[in-house]
Amino acid sequence: MSETLNAIILGIIQGLTEFLPVSSSGHLAILHEVLGFETESNIFFDVILHLGTLIAVVFFYRNKIADIIRGGLFGIKSLFKGKGIKESFFTSADSKLFSLIIIGSVPTAVIGLTFKDFFEGLADNLLYVGLALLTTAVLLILFELKKNSEKKIDNMNAVDSVIIGIVQGIAIIPGISRSGSTIASGKLLGIEKETAANFSFLLSLPAITGAFLLQFKDAIEEGFVYQNYILIGFAAALLSGYFSLKLLIWMIKKSNMYYFAVYCGIIAIFAMMR
Repeated sequence: MSETLNAIILGIIQGLTEFLPVSSSGHLAILHEVLGFETESNIFFDVILHLGTLIAVVFFYRNKIADIIRGGLFGIKSLFKGKGIKESFFTSADSKLFSLIIIGSVPTAVIGLTFKDFFEGLADNLLYVGLALLTTAVLLILFELKKNSEKKIDNMNAVDSVIIGIVQGIAIIPGISRSGSTIASGKLLGIEKETAANFSFLLSLPAITGAFLLQFKDAIEEGFVYQNYILIGFAAALLSGYFSLKLLIWMIKKSNMYYFAVYCGIIAIFAMMR
């Protein structure tokens, strides 16, 4: 199979599974293991795929991101004027959302930097990947079973953000869906499902950016040769990532997460039988 076709397939898979609750790392581990998908300059190629999905989520939430930045700047300005932290960062919805994203990103970063190599090493054993995919399936079922989750951003607190941030950090494990686990955790904490989804994707921005920067550093150290298929993979990841975001938000509104749970269960059984 040509590297161009490999790049298109891997870009589409990365974009779709980065945001759909089915685990991008689990799917890429299975593809690499079962189909032998490889490209030259693998680390740099992975960096470019992550950049594609990062741009997709930034574009999708561009208006909300602008509001959050303004809220954060307002909080910083108020802090320098001598106002307290609570008065500066927890008075408006945008400044509070800015604060919750910062708070939630801390445990994600600690877990990611501490256990990154160990968790990513599990990708070499498809039994572990399969078990993690089953865990994702269970979380998605719990998401649908949980009723009467009504908390909005105004009602969320730092504890909610920390717990979701911890879950996001654990989702480095190949097979644990970052979006699926964090959205499910949010709803289990009593957060309204669409609010949980939006918070999950906004919280993903620092995590995806951090992963991109770490991989970029590794790519520079490894050295790489640019190939045309890299740009093709980037475009495939960006477009499929944007599409998957719109699809997931729509499916959450329709309460159709059971479909993803069944899919994760089937892929998990396939992986564990290898």
